[in-house]
Amino acid sequence: MHQTLVLFLRRLPIHITLYSRATCSLCDTARTELSQAWEKRPFEYAEVDVMKDDKWRVYEFDVPVIHVSRTIGEKGIEEGEKTRKLMHKFKAAEVVGVMEKVLSEGGVERKEGGVEDGRSY
Repeated sequence: MHQTLVLFLRRLPIHITLYSRATCSLCDTARTELSQAWEKRPFEYAEVDVMKDDKWRVYEFDVPVIHVSRTIGEKGIEEGEKTRKLMHKFKAAEVVGVMEKVLSEGGVERKEGGVEDGRSY
């Protein structure tokens, strides 16, 4: 099966949420770094405009911020103290490192050959 199709048919073990706002050049840079990180280690992705969601207005002056979490169940993500955050200027390598740490803390370790938690990518 084609690798891209496999990614769409299965949940990925990591979910990243980017907290951003419109007209933020650092957010544009963060999207580029996340794209490069995805090339090395695919992940589920969501983006939240902090100016449109009062719950996340706390990040108004701190964007970009990413939350890196493990996925759980059909549509859930692990929240709370197990979520790792990166703020402002981060590089793709840092993002990949945090993803690996989140996976190892959750008991899902990266295996040789791209197989994790019974999933191959």
